[in-house]
Amino acid sequence: MIFKGGYSSYGHVLGVLVFKGSSPRIPGDAGNALTFDFPVSYEIVEGRFSDLIDGSEEIKQSLIRSAQKLEAQGVRAVIGDCGLMSLYQRDVAAKLSIPFFSSSLLLLPLIWKIQGETGKIGVVTGHCGYLKQKHLEACGAGTIPVIIQGMEEKDEFRRVVLEGNDTVDVDRMRQNVLDAVEDMLKKSGEIRSVLLECSNLCSFARDIRKTFRLSVYDLIAAAGIIKYSIWPADYSYSIEKFNLL
Repeated sequence: MIFKGGYSSYGHVLGVLVFKGSSPRIPGDAGNALTFDFPVSYEIVEGRFSDLIDGSEEIKQSLIRSAQKLEAQGVRAVIGDCGLMSLYQRDVAAKLSIPFFSSSLLLLPLIWKIQGETGKIGVVTGHCGYLKQKHLEACGAGTIPVIIQGMEEKDEFRRVVLEGNDTVDVDRMRQNVLDAVEDMLKKSGEIRSVLLECSNLCSFARDIRKTFRLSVYDLIAAAGIIKYSIWPADYSYSIEKFNLL
């Protein structure tokens, strides 16, 4: 067996683009390495997530540079920590030779097909004023019927994520998320699935499923798809055992 070199360190399957911040990122959040059952590497993007609301050439180039740096370090795929990075899915992916998954919003066309192109998809976002039609269009989801629910009025989320405090009351945050989903479901009785745009919400996907019995999708689900595409399961041992039966 020949092992190919060329890097300073090895074994990082996935690279994650994050913005600089001091807010706590608990397990389940893409900003916490314990979320993943495989090695990840992080790269801080110059700028702020708010730069992605309207977008600019500067933030686009910053995303490209950061993603290219991760690729140069040897990661096999890159994901974006902020759902608003969808704005530059095409631009960044075109500059890499490895897969790039900018946002959980990329799952919208898949979810729409999964639910038979019926009903609606509920999207929970960090701030409903930040997520715009162009972010959906960049994912090929511009015409998919969605109900958008922001977290900006939920006290713990606003304090921790939007205002940048360095402590989090996990139980309070969980309740904030459940309250937001409940508010969203009151807007429409046609919601069949929930998509979490903000990666800070992923820690509570199981709570949403348990409480509302809806299918829940997020960035961590997307990371699992990407991971499998570059590191498929090895069934050789099972096949050998099966052959003995």
